Amino acid sequence: MMDIRKQIANVQRLFDGGHIKKYIDFIQFPYYRNLEINSRIDFEFPLSVFIGQNGCGKSSVLHAIFGTVYGKTPYQFWFDTQVDPIEYYDDERRRHSFWYSYKDDNGETKEVIKARIRRKNDPNYWETSRPLEWAGMRTRPSRNERDSPIRKNILYLDFRSELSAFDKFFYFGDLRNSSSRNKQEFIRRKSGSLKKIFDETRLEIRSSTRALNERLEHLTTEELKWISFILGRKYLAGKSVKHSIFRSNGYSVLLNTKFAQYSEAFAGSGEIAVTRLVTEVLKASNYSLILLDEPEVSLHPGAQKRLTSFLLEQIIRKKHQIVLTTHSPSIIRGLPKTSINVFLQSPTDGRFSIKQNLIPEEAFFHIESPVENKRFITVEDKLAKTIVERVLDGFGEERRELFHVKHNPGGEGVIKKEFASIYCREENSKEFILLDGDQIAEHTDWRTLSTNDLNPERLDEVIFRQTGERVKFSVDGGTGGGNNEQKVELRKKYLDYYKNNVFYLPGEIPEDLIWNDEKAFQMIELFVEDEETRGLKRNDIQVADNSKKKFAKLALTLHDENDSATIFSLQKLFLTHWINNESEELNTLKRIFESILEREHP
Repeated sequence: MMDIRKQIANVQRLFDGGHIKKYIDFIQFPYYRNLEINSRIDFEFPLSVFIGQNGCGKSSVLHAIFGTVYGKTPYQFWFDTQVDPIEYYDDERRRHSFWYSYKDDNGETKEVIKARIRRKNDPNYWETSRPLEWAGMRTRPSRNERDSPIRKNILYLDFRSELSAFDKFFYFGDLRNSSSRNKQEFIRRKSGSLKKIFDETRLEIRSSTRALNERLEHLTTEELKWISFILGRKYLAGKSVKHSIFRSNGYSVLLNTKFAQYSEAFAGSGEIAVTRLVTEVLKASNYSLILLDEPEVSLHPGAQKRLTSFLLEQIIRKKHQIVLTTHSPSIIRGLPKTSINVFLQSPTDGRFSIKQNLIPEEAFFHIESPVENKRFITVEDKLAKTIVERVLDGFGEERRELFHVKHNPGGEGVIKKEFASIYCREENSKEFILLDGDQIAEHTDWRTLSTNDLNPERLDEVIFRQTGERVKFSVDGGTGGGNNEQKVELRKKYLDYYKNNVFYLPGEIPEDLIWNDEKAFQMIELFVEDEETRGLKRNDIQVADNSKKKFAKLALTLHDENDSATIFSLQKLFLTHWINNESEELNTLKRIFESILEREHP
């Protein structure tokens, strides 16, 4: 398996360096089908993935992107009929249209709009229209001045319709005007002609009026290599031919493995789909626009992941721009958030919106795929847990689902000595610790220490200075009290974990974050009638040593008791006030959670 992370980094370097030419930067939809008005997709990574539930407009947008290229329009896929008429305008007389931006060979930005225009002899006509300022396009000196559409090679494959010749006839063909008793007999009779093509004893099979096949193609070494890679099995040879011997046009393949030779009649549909994809993509010229509609059809998760790797590699080699639709978590897992576009349907008006820059796990939420990559955050107490949960609630439902917050009643000592020493053993740990601000210490990178300091005793002192705790590490037994190499490695892992996975709340204690003098005094005004008593209560709170004591005094003033339940109820009111009045401390916490969210956990 190739390292997808390295491939992504290589693709990003090519993209940032401007090496991917004839690139569509974005596409915008002033009014198009059932998309939200003026929806826009920015293509910030050369492999763009559209994901969402069925019927959310993914394929419709793919059809529009197909129509961006010179000489192409969405009409090939979307047209009106008497049963399904298409309204030409919305209530504001906007026509169905889309516009996009690209840079020409001289680096000049071009903006092109294509619109569906009513013509008497062609009700589904699309043409390049003049720029529309109201849609966000640049104005031009002349009313009729317009940029020409992008000119580049385009490949469109819809894998829901990429059936083999055998499958097309067997599942959808008919026997009209045939003497065959059933489809099996028809295929047996006609397969003799197909065999002659595969055996290369006949170059062409003809009916009375036309040739029934195109030229036979032998799969190249490169094609066989990638087909084998994606499907996870070794293919030694293969042949492919497009024909209509089984009445409708389709492809037949003959594959050779170490164990057998077989045609598409016995091959899995995934084998046929991958063969078609690999051969077509490898043929595509440099800087092609490649559109793939649900390429994961009939592929198992491992093959889907390797398919993603194949596409990234083709971008690296031939500088393609690739856009695909999918329902597959395996395809988007590990991709950068700039690659992912989630299609959602509004529950109020039924229109489809597009969310960009979501990490894969957030996208999984919208396709109702189980979240397997939760981040776990351990805090010191109940209030800290409540604060963290309220901040996370503000991220939205899909992001909130990626976190689980827990608190340890034993305090920070147990967290440092017991929890962290266990969490650190897991590579790329999904366990994070958020300590109170009074625990802040400089995090030591053991790589900055001298070689002489890389021993258990010295590393224990470094850990103690950083945590204030004597942490014990269990290792395998042996002479001298255990394996010395393991002792060193565990301490290194602990320091790495502390450096990467331990964060701190702003403020000395959680109460510091949410306490607000003005809010407290407003509550005293409401609950205490006597002005002199109010003044005494305000002063009593102001002279308290810390915010924890202030909450206790305020609870006593307002409710005549300051047990933990009463204080916590009061703290939740202050927490709501703090959340609603955004502060720098709130933004600091948000940035911590954003950084946790963007950590890669393959």
